[in-house]
Amino acid sequence: MFKKMFELWQRQDLLHQALKEAHKMLKNASELFKKAVSPLFFNEQVDAQKIYDMDQELNRYEVDIRKKVMEHLSISPHQDTTSALVLTTITVDIERIGDYSKNFLELWELYGSSFEKAPVFDRLRKIYEDILEMFRLTIDSLANADAELARKAMAIHIVNSKDCEEIIAALIRTPNNVENIAPNQEVLAALTARYLKRVSAHLKNIASSVVNPFDRIGFKPPEYNEY
Repeated sequence: MFKKMFELWQRQDLLHQALKEAHKMLKNASELFKKAVSPLFFNEQVDAQKIYDMDQELNRYEVDIRKKVMEHLSISPHQDTTSALVLTTITVDIERIGDYSKNFLELWELYGSSFEKAPVFDRLRKIYEDILEMFRLTIDSLANADAELARKAMAIHIVNSKDCEEIIAALIRTPNNVENIAPNQEVLAALTARYLKRVSAHLKNIASSVVNPFDRIGFKPPEYNEY
């Protein structure tokens, strides 16, 4: 009897551990994002190797969460299956945030300095600040299963996505009308907008796991009746 009870505790603890690790993984991704962006946006010095080490740590979290979920399902395949699937899904999004964070550092290394003072870069900084708010809302919503906070994060992404696309379209279609910045700065701004949009989108996907059923993770809530 005790052995069966111990196995039950272990099964429950595995999934609980995986959830805690996913939450920690997301918090680490937030710190990685801020550190990786800081040289490009704010001319702050950063240890590049530290950024890559933090990204590798996210990868290790993803692997460990998968192992715990797989072990849980192999012991009890009919218990908490949906929760297990949700965890493995959102960890992919968190890991991708780490990859895009590295891209900001690589842009800074290629460009050699931080952003110039120009309206387009001010707009990008505003989107960056909004993404930090998305991180805060998504982390809290995941920790407390708070659908309202998750919806707020998803709403911010809608604005972020529109702003990023407007910046990219203006830089490509009418670059002379954007402002007087050098061609390499135009490329820098366009790539930064694209990377910001992707980070925002992955946060939206994670937040949607708190609001939506599993089959609609990454999409708008069911009441929108659209994909």
